[in-house]
Amino acid sequence: MPEDSKQLQKLISALTVFVLALAAVWFLLVPSAQAITISPPTMEIALTAGQSTKTVVKLYNETPETVQLYTEARDFTAKGETGQPAFDFDTASLGLSTWLQIETGPIVIESGQRAEVPVTINVPADASPGGHYASLFFSSSPPQEGQVRISSKVGTLILAQVAGDIFERGSIVEFGTAGNKSSFTRLPITFFARFQNSGNIHERPTGTIVITNMFGREVAKVDINVRKAATLPDSIRKYEAVWEKSEVVGGGGNFFRNFWNEYTNERKNFGLGRYRASLSMTNETETIRVSGQTSFWIFPWHVLLVWSIVAIVVIILLIILIRKYNRWILKRAQK
Repeated sequence: MPEDSKQLQKLISALTVFVLALAAVWFLLVPSAQAITISPPTMEIALTAGQSTKTVVKLYNETPETVQLYTEARDFTAKGETGQPAFDFDTASLGLSTWLQIETGPIVIESGQRAEVPVTINVPADASPGGHYASLFFSSSPPQEGQVRISSKVGTLILAQVAGDIFERGSIVEFGTAGNKSSFTRLPITFFARFQNSGNIHERPTGTIVITNMFGREVAKVDINVRKAATLPDSIRKYEAVWEKSEVVGGGGNFFRNFWNEYTNERKNFGLGRYRASLSMTNETETIRVSGQTSFWIFPWHVLLVWSIVAIVVIILLIILIRKYNRWILKRAQK
């Protein structure tokens, strides 16, 4: 028994150390919850080479404590085709971020108070016309080159346009349905359009997708890029739009339950036959007009199976009733 008691004490001690280690890692790696509101989250500024432009970033401290914030500017590029900005904190900045003149910090904001941070953009005389992009970060610790920092960050994206020889060019690289599927059993159907910006300024293409059935009749019209998300120069961005009618009932359960759930989904989001989707997009200045087309089939086999069975049963019942009625007529005639 004493030996068992010692092993139990060792086990409890080991578990205690493990729990304390987890707690220490949690408090070290997970920053405390902060709610610093920044306005505007995105700003678009017109610049002129060789001139300075002033603007203001507003911060609001919604935390119960006083905060000290430090500033850091970084250029950004598009990450993939989702439109997410990509920042490089390991190499020296060369573009718009180096033009920003701002207080480095600490910027002290009391709980529940606001602060206005002035920003001056000094544009070089040899700045190239077109788009330049940077983000201004406010973090809870000062920037330190070459060191890993654990801190909270909030930032505002700066989309600047230097006046000069601006050219706007764009095209639709690909337009289709999600997964490039050619057949569906029901709605909703997600469309995507991959827009390529080959100009020197960011574009916000918007437009509509017109859907027609096999008889050429328009059955739906869907707006695309309603939020007016931007595509940066020399990049491709993927925009999506959904054609839907009703909310989809979730699956789960046995085969029969799943079957009837899907039957309900197909009935409420009904479509049948071949459809064509025609895309039309344009930018804000209407200097770019692009289009695309795709076609697909909708075959709601759950609905068609149930309706076919019902139709067969009805036909059989009608045949039986007609035969009985004929027999009744013959008997009555014989009498």
